[in-house]
Amino acid sequence: CPICCLPVPLDLNKATMMVCCSKLVCDGCDHANQKREAVGKLERKCPFCRKPIPSTKDRADKMIMKRIEANDPVAMRQWGREQYDNGDYSSAFEYFSKAAKLGDADAHSYLALMYHDGHGVEKDRGKERHHLEEAAIGGHPRARNNLGCDEE
Repeated sequence: CPICCLPVPLDLNKATMMVCCSKLVCDGCDHANQKREAVGKLERKCPFCRKPIPSTKDRADKMIMKRIEANDPVAMRQWGREQYDNGDYSSAFEYFSKAAKLGDADAHSYLALMYHDGHGVEKDRGKERHHLEEAAIGGHPRARNNLGCDEE
């Protein structure tokens, strides 16, 4: 977490990605910020960069697109994940590829998944393994596990 400097849990349901700055903030820091704002009757803001939290999905999407235009790999990965979850695999592949080129280990992991499942791309065991290796080198725990299980 960029605020308390504790490791962000592997369970990403215990952390929140801020659309304004693409920082992954632990739930503890987010809760402390919300409590501070409630006590002081303050406007809801990002606990990291202090920009106002967008009130609508359209505003949040505009903030993410602004981060993407600034070549933020985390924002690209998050947008790619949203596209992937919506079934737009070609767009997801595009954003994951851009984020992976910028060194995002999670994006490599998603690309490996796409090559494994054949979503939006041809199934390709070699490319899947390449992206798993890149993700593992970047410290991605699930990729490291999958590579370890794949060893013969």
